[in-house]
Amino acid sequence: MVKPHSCPLRSPIMTSFSRRGALARRSVVATLAIGLTALAQAQSTQWSTGQVTIDFDPSTFSFTSDSTYTGPQGVSPAYSQVGQGVKLDFGGTLAAFASSYVFFGSDARTGSFNALFNFTPEAGYAITGYTVTYTGGYSVESPASVSLNAQSGPLIFNGNGGSDSFSIDNYQSGSVAPLLAGELSASANVEYIQIFDGYELVYSHDEQVLDHCETEDPFTCYYNTVPVYIQQSIYHTESDLGEGQIYLSTISVQAHVVAVPEPGSLALGLAGLVSVAWWARRRPVA
Repeated sequence: MVKPHSCPLRSPIMTSFSRRGALARRSVVATLAIGLTALAQAQSTQWSTGQVTIDFDPSTFSFTSDSTYTGPQGVSPAYSQVGQGVKLDFGGTLAAFASSYVFFGSDARTGSFNALFNFTPEAGYAITGYTVTYTGGYSVESPASVSLNAQSGPLIFNGNGGSDSFSIDNYQSGSVAPLLAGELSASANVEYIQIFDGYELVYSHDEQVLDHCETEDPFTCYYNTVPVYIQQSIYHTESDLGEGQIYLSTISVQAHVVAVPEPGSLALGLAGLVSVAWWARRRPVA
């Protein structure tokens, strides 16, 4: 027997992949909605924040979702400048969804992302590091698990069930922007459990039960053979199926910028100090 498929608790913002191919429809709608934006940006782009210059080429980026229902599919985010960095908005379409309900067997799915933005500090500024922020959500109906892995290693793993949203900050020091690369993984398994149905009487052995003895000879007795039954627990086997899904809403990368003196200003400041020292030496001593 197959365990009835109860709908797991899902976050209000979570993409419901398991209902009527919603992932495929949502991916198509989102792709159409940002199609013009993606087309316009399918070439080298440069933005300036006043403190840093950001160069990137979306045509070299790769974003793939994977689902039990649709298989791997490419997705495209919308790009926007935020603060001293960039935000990629996927609207939940960058995802991995696995279900063992569909084919009654184990299933594993992987979504991936790979993008590189080049940051150059403008005159008077220096970059000391970057913060990469991942936002999204996940839902797990055991036996299943989901995970998010990025350039710094595992960021999320859940194999215990339940659903939640997340926002994860990952800091990297240095002036070179980090490569935004990683994977969303979802797996669903099949486990077999024993369900208790009750008890039944089953034959155990025979026993000799006294029927009677002779009146004149009480040592002469007669016995009947009687079967003995015992209670035995009865079980049946059910397959326990699961679903796991994880998605990214946004990825953003922000540069940490500090002001630094320009070479000309530094030289002017040193010249001023030398001048002050010279005039101090020329003053007569009282």
